[in-house]
Amino acid sequence: MRFGKRAMLLGIAALFLAGPVMASSDAEDCMGYVGDVGCGTYSGYYDGYDDSQSHPLRIAAYAVHPVGFALEWLVTRPIHALVSQPELEKVFGHKPHSWDFCCGMEKPAEPTIAPPPAAAANTEDVDAARRAAEEAKAAAEEARRAAEEAARAAEKSTRGFEKGLRK
Repeated sequence: MRFGKRAMLLGIAALFLAGPVMASSDAEDCMGYVGDVGCGTYSGYYDGYDDSQSHPLRIAAYAVHPVGFALEWLVTRPIHALVSQPELEKVFGHKPHSWDFCCGMEKPAEPTIAPPPAAAANTEDVDAARRAAEEAKAAAEEARRAAEEAARAAEKSTRGFEKGLRK
């Protein structure tokens, strides 16, 4: 029990001591907005302090937010990953989320350009394609026969090799 308390205290102390060290005083921290709160007068912290951070509910939120974040990533997301599997959706009653435009997003405009008209097929081209397909089919059949013959030859060779090993 003592070890856990000491480890926690050391971790918290490390966070408080490392914060100002990890923050840099470069002008790029302000992202070009010199004069914003915390950027014009750099105090060693990334964000400037104002009175809104001293509200008791904000201080409580600093303590509660990591707990909620951890619960989301350690509990709810794994549960969702389990129940959203396609083979388990019906069991748990999960319905996949659809992308809808409910929250103020505009629907994209429907395309107004008509697709180009289909080209008229030339009978000579159709006949040539048909002949090419028949030739490809014949070549595939010949390749299948050659593969079967090669498999038989390999099987015969394997049997001969096994006989040679037995002697």
